[in-house]
Amino acid sequence: MEIPETSLIRKTLILRKLDLPPNVMLTKRSLLRWLALSLGLISERESRTTVLHILDGIFYFLLSKKQNPTSADIKQYLEKEKHLLISERLVRYHLRKLTELGILTRKNARYAINPAPDAERENIASAVYYIKEDVSQCCKTIEKALEKLSEFYTPSENG
Repeated sequence: MEIPETSLIRKTLILRKLDLPPNVMLTKRSLLRWLALSLGLISERESRTTVLHILDGIFYFLLSKKQNPTSADIKQYLEKEKHLLISERLVRYHLRKLTELGILTRKNARYAINPAPDAERENIASAVYYIKEDVSQCCKTIEKALEKLSEFYTPSENG
């Protein structure tokens, strides 16, 4: 039996407000972990590192090589350069999560940065624009619901 509200859900956003201390900025690995945690890709105390390797692979291609990779490209990179055996299905799963967040786009099986409308194509930081848009829309909808809810709790003049 499906719960009726499930048809109303358009997207699930998990964002964590984290401090960004200077020591996190010292290594690529700690920044990848911080990013994965803040975007809700991993949970706190999570020991699995697959998503960190996949983030490393996508950033390697997009930022270092200036190429839009396929999931097979990332899998091959992880096998050759990092000596990791990861299924292409798992690579696609994590890339889909980044696409759903709005950070990446997928076209012709290739992944690219999804920059803000007025940003340079290579500017991955501008992809936060789409997360901001989603959060803003969620906040507006919650605000509207709270305003309407307050009407139900406001005593009427007649009674």
